[in-house]
Amino acid sequence: MLKNIEDFFKKFWGLFVAGFGVIACFLFVKKKEADTTDLIQSIEDSHKKEIEEINKAREAERQQYEENEKKYKATMVAIQEQYEKAKKDFDEKKKAEAATIVRKYANKPDQLAQKLAEVTGFKIVLPED
Repeated sequence: MLKNIEDFFKKFWGLFVAGFGVIACFLFVKKKEADTTDLIQSIEDSHKKEIEEINKAREAERQQYEENEKKYKATMVAIQEQYEKAKKDFDEKKKAEAATIVRKYANKPDQLAQKLAEVTGFKIVLPED
């Protein structure tokens, strides 16, 4: 009987070696798959963290933009109000000064025209004689 077992192993030794090789490869690949799965999972986790950081940065940038836009609009409104007030004051001042000049130089048209041109900034062309 021992002879039969020995003959069987001699005859089919290649199958035993191939079987052990398949089992060894299966175990090796199985272990690599586990390592690869862990690697893929860690890459996905780091990717998610990066995406969260990018989204936080975008949100902070958007908030900063909105704050700057509000400040800009408020500043523009204040400047417009100041401009309108200064324009009104300037117009009133010009009118008062022009009235004073008209009263002062009422009898002297050439000087009146010259002084009004200085005050108002208009170019006045005097008639030639």
